[in-house]
Amino acid sequence: MLLSAAIIVRDEADHLDACLASLNGLVDEIVVVDTGSSDDSVAVANRHGAIVAHEPWQGDFATPRNRSLDLARGEWILYIDADERVRAGDPQERRERIAASTDLAALRIPLVPRVGWTPYVEYRLWRHRPDVRFSGRMHESIVASIHAAAKRAGQRVAISDVITIEHFGYEGDQRHKHARDEPILLAALAENPSRVYYYDHLARIYHAQNRDEEAVAMWTRGIELARARERPDHDDRLLWLDLIWHHLTRENAGPDVTTLVQEALERFPQLPLLELVAAQLEFSAGEHASAQHRVEWILSRSQLDALATGSSYDARIFGEWSWNLLGLCRFAAGDWSAAAEAFAKAEQAAPAVKDYTVRRQLAQARAGAAARPDAQRQPD
Repeated sequence: MLLSAAIIVRDEADHLDACLASLNGLVDEIVVVDTGSSDDSVAVANRHGAIVAHEPWQGDFATPRNRSLDLARGEWILYIDADERVRAGDPQERRERIAASTDLAALRIPLVPRVGWTPYVEYRLWRHRPDVRFSGRMHESIVASIHAAAKRAGQRVAISDVITIEHFGYEGDQRHKHARDEPILLAALAENPSRVYYYDHLARIYHAQNRDEEAVAMWTRGIELARARERPDHDDRLLWLDLIWHHLTRENAGPDVTTLVQEALERFPQLPLLELVAAQLEFSAGEHASAQHRVEWILSRSQLDALATGSSYDARIFGEWSWNLLGLCRFAAGDWSAAAEAFAKAEQAAPAVKDYTVRRQLAQARAGAAARPDAQRQPD
């Protein structure tokens, strides 16, 4: 048996059917561990022929995940959640590529975390071994376990596009998830106060609930921890990015944002979202040439460039938002024709945003007026 899908669920019937359907032809078995559903999640899993087990919920995500691994029989594990789906593709070709990965302990594969975002790579596909198990109450991780097992086996971990997973869990009302996650995160933070991701996740919950003071305090605590640490952590960037975005989406954004952006640029150079925010601030300060240079750099990035940063981004950064800002920069410089071209790109990406249409038409009108012979005549 080549491939087992390992899933934990609780009241996920609305998502689960599409998730399991996306695995058809790809996996040899599906293991679903239910942690106390009151909806039809178990019935959906049974309808897809899954192996179903029950694990009482103990406020700990690692325990049911490891139960799913204990029950799996495949040579490889595909870890996927009920609110995710495998992107369509040729199942047989994918299986052949996985089977041919004889010198690999795991494959880091693309995950699209939100609709309309770019992917980043995650540890979702690994060789099934009894010593590869999850740890952590929330945001449970398999990474350290995979690398330790790979070292013992003399195998590698590689990045591959063999499978892409799409996540749909952030669509719709999130209040039930926030209520569930907050106490678990607080308990996890008490157990492991050095993990910055917990600070960021709690802050994002408070932000969504308009608990602004608590959100800023939690991000600030995480940033202070990151500043004091000798070695940076990959998740540190989330604290700066999300706090900056929080301020920009509130009316009270002030000079503190500029300071945060400058610090973040020094710590995390060439992150597209940071570059766009910096360009917006520069444009607002009248530094149009510098802002234009940053935006042109963003628009030159490919999806592979974005993937290489290790982060996911709203795809509008590489399209609509940057084209609009580029148009504004060109308009401010009096380059009317080029501004119209940029606004047209933004308009094409987001036809419903009428501001882009108005800006394009104004830039075209300015360009047309500048091109008329009478506009070129010098006064006597």
